[in-house]
Amino acid sequence: MEINEIFKDVAEIIDESCGIEADSIKMEDTLFDKLEIDSIDMVDILFEIETKYDISIKVSDLEQRTKEAENEMPYEIDGKITENGVKSILKEMPEIDLSKVHEGMTIEELIKLINVHSLCKIIKLKLDEAKE
Repeated sequence: MEINEIFKDVAEIIDESCGIEADSIKMEDTLFDKLEIDSIDMVDILFEIETKYDISIKVSDLEQRTKEAENEMPYEIDGKITENGVKSILKEMPEIDLSKVHEGMTIEELIKLINVHSLCKIIKLKLDEAKE
């Protein structure tokens, strides 16, 4: 399944869960800032995605994949992204606003950069893993 197909489903799920019109949702819209999705709505969105695609998903899945890509190098120390973490984020998450990624940013700041495209990418990764 391609990202654009997943995007259409995700936009519809966000519409149903949050009342944000699917046609107004863009791939680059951040989930927590631009779309103002709160944690309760996010739980509902993830539940609907899991049900639709028969996968288990968390927003932290993409961040975890970024951490794993760094192998032995520290990704973060005391909740702050390291220089190696920044390099990994730039490589693994090119869909986010990279101008806001910097050494010393917190994990919470990183999560706020996750956008609709990031969510679609997580879904695609999970679907691809399920095929293996």
